[in-house]
Amino acid sequence: MIDDTQKAGGAGCPFFPKRGPRAVVLCDGPPPSPAQLAWWLEGADLFVCTDAAGHPYEHLPRVPDVVIGDFDSLAGRVLAGRGGPLFLQVDDAYTSDSEKALLYLAEQGYEEAVLLGATGWRLDHTLFNIQLLERFSDRLRVCLSGYLSDGVRVGPGARESWDLPAGTRFSLLALNGEARGVTTEGAAYPLLNETLGAHGPNTISNVVTLSPLLLSVGSGSLLALVDREPEPSRSEREPE
Repeated sequence: MIDDTQKAGGAGCPFFPKRGPRAVVLCDGPPPSPAQLAWWLEGADLFVCTDAAGHPYEHLPRVPDVVIGDFDSLAGRVLAGRGGPLFLQVDDAYTSDSEKALLYLAEQGYEEAVLLGATGWRLDHTLFNIQLLERFSDRLRVCLSGYLSDGVRVGPGARESWDLPAGTRFSLLALNGEARGVTTEGAAYPLLNETLGAHGPNTISNVVTLSPLLLSVGSGSLLALVDREPEPSRSEREPE
């Protein structure tokens, strides 16, 4: 267990605190802001890029330790010079590059992973990467960091207490079928032993009213999405 006073940046995230060896994985989707990437890299033990993500690497907050993938996007551009990343080519058409990275981390004994650049552009890749939280739940704790919010899996029997500021927006979605016995306290729209799924109540854009936010799940699993910043206004979202 890590002393709270030693946590910094993403290692001290209220809903994804560092509890063991952690890797940050930069995927080849829309890149995060330098500040977002740097925040998650604080306290991380390993930095992984998939295929062409982050290339060239000099502008990143930290040079990646490992670059992994089938290298279809890096073909002809891989330099195996001294002092650079370790390049691992995995020729497997049945796994995505993000999945290859998580498989590698699990094999190497890592317990946590933060995926960035894993949402946006292609909807199929986004949905697949969301499913990885459930697929790897028995091997890795995974956080999916997106443009405005970060997502984590909350599994069966979980009782979470998150020190989130009042006004923080969050959403809950069932990850695999139905999630039963879902209860929240400290929210504008609290839940009491609810069942979430395709036919359940709307649990999008709830707001923390009292910290800590308490969340418990009886059975099934949830995707909990927590906003980093207030939702932009319509005028800010729409181009002129």
